[in-house]
Amino acid sequence: MVRLVYSVGPAIGAVGALAVALVVPPLLSSAVPTRETDVAAGTVITLNATGIGAVHGGTDPANSVVFRVPEQMRRIATGDESIAVLKSGNGDERVSVSVSDGITDFATAAPRLLLPLRAAGVTVRFDGGAVAAGDFQGLSCVLPDSTGGVCAVAGSGDVAVTVTVTGSTREAGIQLITDLLTSAKAVEA
Repeated sequence: MVRLVYSVGPAIGAVGALAVALVVPPLLSSAVPTRETDVAAGTVITLNATGIGAVHGGTDPANSVVFRVPEQMRRIATGDESIAVLKSGNGDERVSVSVSDGITDFATAAPRLLLPLRAAGVTVRFDGGAVAAGDFQGLSCVLPDSTGGVCAVAGSGDVAVTVTVTGSTREAGIQLITDLLTSAKAVEA
């Protein structure tokens, strides 16, 4: 009987610890609101790129992108230093900017840069348009299932930026992308 108590006790403790690990995080996540921070127009945001160049370095030392917020917005915490999510003050417009490094062949990389959106269940396709703003050149795309959904994939050197805008008119979204990319610079972190 003593042996049974010694073998059951640790098993019950392990099951209890597993139950706590599975139940507590979702409960805390639902209780804690999404963190949002006011960001004034003109505020500079720096995003550190992901990708092979960011890890191993390369001939192009740029592995980050800085850009200015084009209008008063709220930044939503993502926990990822390569992504910024912003929404307008009234919450109608949402902007997402992500950065990747180590792009050696933009034509091949551009469709792959849309894969995270597709993996998240977002319908996205290139619309045949081009984007040229500031140091960045690339391709425009649409999010047909989103109100006013437009996007762009653009590169500067070996750094690429994916920008999506939803919730506004298509024209306003394109202008927001242009303003953002005009202010953007690929820099060394």
